[in-house]
Amino acid sequence: MAEPFDAVSELARTLYAGVIETPPWQGFLREIRRHTDSKTTLVMLSPPGSAAVSLISVIGGQPEVNIAYRDQLFALDPFVHLPEGRVTTLHEFVGAAALERNDYYRQFMCTRWGVGYVLGTDVRTAAGFTACLRLCRGVESRNFEADTYRLVETLVPHLRQAIEIFDRLHGLRVEEIEFHDALDQLAVASFLLDSQLRVVQPNSCAASLLAAGEGMMVRNGRLVLSDGNAQQQLKAILERARVASGPPEGGPTCLPEVIVIARKTGAPPLALAVRPLRSPAELRADHVPVVAVYASAGGPQGMVPPATVRQLLGVTPAEAELATRLAGGATIDEAARDLRISRATARTQLYSIFRKAGVRRQSELIALIAQTAARLTQR
Repeated sequence: MAEPFDAVSELARTLYAGVIETPPWQGFLREIRRHTDSKTTLVMLSPPGSAAVSLISVIGGQPEVNIAYRDQLFALDPFVHLPEGRVTTLHEFVGAAALERNDYYRQFMCTRWGVGYVLGTDVRTAAGFTACLRLCRGVESRNFEADTYRLVETLVPHLRQAIEIFDRLHGLRVEEIEFHDALDQLAVASFLLDSQLRVVQPNSCAASLLAAGEGMMVRNGRLVLSDGNAQQQLKAILERARVASGPPEGGPTCLPEVIVIARKTGAPPLALAVRPLRSPAELRADHVPVVAVYASAGGPQGMVPPATVRQLLGVTPAEAELATRLAGGATIDEAARDLRISRATARTQLYSIFRKAGVRRQSELIALIAQTAARLTQR
């Protein structure tokens, strides 16, 4: 075993680094396996209020055995529900005589997995997650010595803290997925931009819109708008967002600025709603996102629902259907044809929409829908 300080330092580093690994903690399990002369090392997570294993990360195990353990055999394992934070061995916890009579130990652990000795600890987070660390040695090996006990005991608070961080990060990932899915359902493209115009975290609608290259595209990782004036406007917004201190905590949020991009293909203008992100100016760097960008993805497969447009603009159901198609990129003639109304009726409805929404042009209407949808995403 390495010198205690060196071993703990490297293991703590890999433990925290493992929070963002996929699968998590592979580097840590590899290191602690080497330091403790173990055959197999694993971390198991159980969610709050559940006795089942939701995640198992293993180094040195057999995939089919790992799956069987997680899905079926965990319930038979006698080495579970350890006292919180206590480091102990299987033989101490269950008793050597009882183990020899235990079918699970003899038939599964010793025969199928080849494991005779296990050292472990369970930690629980404030949110209720349980993390189980297990070090396993073969039946031909020996039980764990005092130095390994002390090493794992030193790591217990680090393990508990790493699980807390993992829990928080997992929650943020779930929120991000839900946010992107909700915007995809509303046919709203969304992504973040840093001060160097680099695109971060595009949802599915945004990826499709950027790939189409209609009005905007990604070149060398950076956002490029087809309209030169719009590009300059975007750069000016990014610069203001980069140096702004941001609203105080609990204060009013920044409203989005709208950029209307004229497109050369004859398609209706593309409206982008650009909103500065909340973050302390002193913590920003060039690679940190500074604004969120929203746009209507458009297209027959991805239009803002008419019911949503009706609520946003206070228009009639028929007017909402027309506004939906216009926001989705259709011309007035295409919308009239889709709705099976005359061009004159469509234009009459459009003027009514203009009056109710307080706009004068179709581009302003598209921008208003994009801006209002962006405001909704703040709530």
